[in-house]
Amino acid sequence: MTAVKKRAYRSTIRRGDAPQLICAAAYELFCSKGYLATSIDDIATAAGVARPTVFSAVGAKPVILRTVADQATAGDAAPIAVADRPWWREATDEPDPRRSLRLHARNMRRIQERTVPLMKAVEAAAAVDADAAAIWARYQEQRREGMAGFVAVLAAKTTLRLPEQTAIDTLWMLAPDTYWRFVHDRGWSLDEYEAWLADVLERLLLP
Repeated sequence: MTAVKKRAYRSTIRRGDAPQLICAAAYELFCSKGYLATSIDDIATAAGVARPTVFSAVGAKPVILRTVADQATAGDAAPIAVADRPWWREATDEPDPRRSLRLHARNMRRIQERTVPLMKAVEAAAAVDADAAAIWARYQEQRREGMAGFVAVLAAKTTLRLPEQTAIDTLWMLAPDTYWRFVHDRGWSLDEYEAWLADVLERLLLP
């Protein structure tokens, strides 16, 4: 009798799906439970992987948080900077300053829809956790760099009503806080928020 040769076991998750499954599970848990209350075991269970796989596929919890934050900002896991993505370039390349600002408001609405629930959890954890504090500071720095880049492009198209540094600070301040207050606290629709933000930015920045 010929012995049946056993096939080597190959897990689809282990071969390539694990990182995204883990990040997706972590995102939901961080937003719903909070960063500090979410354990590696929670993430592994939600992702359907073994605990060691979480570490080998993505890393320790601070690494997972940083990865999840980057993916939420960009919209996916592709290694493409936000400034190089077509939707961002559409706003910066648009020659008409008012149309450019409205596209920027659209982009801010979409980014905030993905990032604000997560960053609220990070902000809460930052007060007592050094890793969360570092990621929170990094997120604020990245936001300001993004605003500075957009304002520089906008200033090349028209004369701004505000000095450039004031314009950068204004964009940096307006985006996440107003989204949370209007959409989360007051129940505005995303379209209402986007229209409001575009209108405010036009009034504040354009002559």
